[in-house]
Amino acid sequence: MPPLAPPPIAVDQIRDRVHINPYHAVVKRKVLASFRGLTAHDPGPALALMATDVRYTFEGEHALGGTRVSRAGVQKWFTRLLRLLPGQFAIREVRVTGWPWSTRVVTRFEHHVVPPEGPAYWGPGVQIVDLCWGKATQIHTYVDTAKLVETLTAMAAAGQAEAMAPPILE
Repeated sequence: MPPLAPPPIAVDQIRDRVHINPYHAVVKRKVLASFRGLTAHDPGPALALMATDVRYTFEGEHALGGTRVSRAGVQKWFTRLLRLLPGQFAIREVRVTGWPWSTRVVTRFEHHVVPPEGPAYWGPGVQIVDLCWGKATQIHTYVDTAKLVETLTAMAAAGQAEAMAPPILE
């Protein structure tokens, strides 16, 4: 699939009156690589950014909802996500603030969901990540849960039992 996001725009720090923090640029590059990995069904780059005891919350009461409390739990969750909702991520904005010992990343994205059952759709989302020394310690993802539940329900009705499975909470 061709990428859906437009190519990056070159920034001139003097002309655009912006200051580019090298640390923030590295973090942003790693976040973008994580989403590219997920689009390619490879959670490796995203998992590499996480502390072993990361807390990952995905809003909603459904098969993908809840809070995972370990990188191993998040790995199982990514496997489920990519199996149930394959698709492509389009990143709309990444904002990085803070210092290496206390960094916050806010990412606005759209997920072009192509479920095995039901119509494809664009699902908007926001993810907030707290990092300490380059490792994610807290991740919170917000998406259109009504659309997600509608899709999971249609998948379950078509025989995909995992779409209604209990959340992975490890």
